[in-house]
Amino acid sequence: MWNCTTGKEFILIGFSLRSDVQVSLFAVFLLIYIGALSGNITVIGVITTTKKLHTPMYFFLSVLSFLDVISVSTTVPKMLKEIPFHECITQVLVIYWLLASDAFLLAVMGYDRFTAICYPLNYTTLMSRQLCINMISLSLMGAALISFVNTFLVAQLPFCGHNRIDNFLCDFPAMQKLACGDTLTSEIVFFVLAGGTALATFVIILTSYIHIIRVILDIPSTEGKRKVFSTCSAHLMVVFLFYGAGAATHLTPPRSKEQPDKLASLFYTVFAPMLNPIIYSLRNEDVKQVLRKSIHKKGSYSKAVQG
Repeated sequence: MWNCTTGKEFILIGFSLRSDVQVSLFAVFLLIYIGALSGNITVIGVITTTKKLHTPMYFFLSVLSFLDVISVSTTVPKMLKEIPFHECITQVLVIYWLLASDAFLLAVMGYDRFTAICYPLNYTTLMSRQLCINMISLSLMGAALISFVNTFLVAQLPFCGHNRIDNFLCDFPAMQKLACGDTLTSEIVFFVLAGGTALATFVIILTSYIHIIRVILDIPSTEGKRKVFSTCSAHLMVVFLFYGAGAATHLTPPRSKEQPDKLASLFYTVFAPMLNPIIYSLRNEDVKQVLRKSIHKKGSYSKAVQG
């Protein structure tokens, strides 16, 4: 049952209350938003229209880009604004669905790299199209279930005090500070679900790369090792960024956690969606080749039209 806060509005404070600073932040976030949208949409378009990239690895990458588009579209347009209670709860639901989906997806991508490197001859059979679709479907549905439980508990909290959320988005820690009732149950459930998801997916990724490293070490030539490792370097960079931000937030001493919470939220929902397509584009030769050909064709077409 929804509590009496359903008609209330929250004010997202963000990083500053000064109007001149907010204007500057708005301009910066607008540029980041445009960059993240254009980068991820480009990646999706390149993968969708290029038959050479119709492989499991790029299928998972296109899903990651799709999630990143949702992430920036859910948070950036609402920054530094008043937000109704129902929209705030919806934002909580979407954000935690995205975070859990990203964690599951990174684990799936790690398993994909493990299969490609450790069982290259059986890769096509093991990573069938149907299996890829099933893994993504289960990941998204599992993330939705986790997010729904956490959001339901947040929605039941009584918010009787002030309505200023000390963040630029609605998330569990920020809203928990506004609650005027007992939050122990919701905290425990949140910790178990979020912590369990992070730990389980990290163990899957770690196990996959332990086997990958063993295979790479058995390759006699240095060039062969480099080529094999390059196929998973972009994924490793994204994993380090994702779990590194989480570790930096949750391993910070309690007295100094206020600002890291905001920075972690900023990274997960804004910077990561902007950086992911850049990382995968710069570290992936196939994607770079397709982009070069596309740019070359557009340049040739423009010259032909002008001529």
